Amino acid sequence: MFISNKKYTNRYRDQYWFEKVSPATYKFVMEGTSMDYCRYGGKEGQEGLDTNDLGMFDPSGGPYICLGTKVDDKPVVKIASTDVGFIVEVGEENENV
Repeated sequence: MFISNKKYTNRYRDQYWFEKVSPATYKFVMEGTSMDYCRYGGKEGQEGLDTNDLGMFDPSGGPYICLGTKVDDKPVVKIASTDVGFIVEVGEENENV
C-alpha cells in the first residue's frame, strides 16, 4: 500500500509519490528518468488501448501500478495517462476493478 505524499525510492534510486489532487484522485509523480522508459497497458480483455482507461503502468525500476493497488488504503479503480502524467482514481473495496 502507498500513502499519499510519502516519498518512496525505486531500484534506480528515483523518488516517487502519489500527490493527492482530490479525495479520490492522485497524480503519480516521479523524479529522475525512470518515466522515460515507462510501459503501460490496457485492461485484460479490453479491445484496443484507451489511455484514459488503463489497467497498469510500470516505470523502469518500478513500481508496478495496476488496478487494485492501494493508495491511502483504497484500491485503484481507474488509471489514465494524461498530458500531466499518470492519474489514478481510488474507490471502495467492493467496486469492480
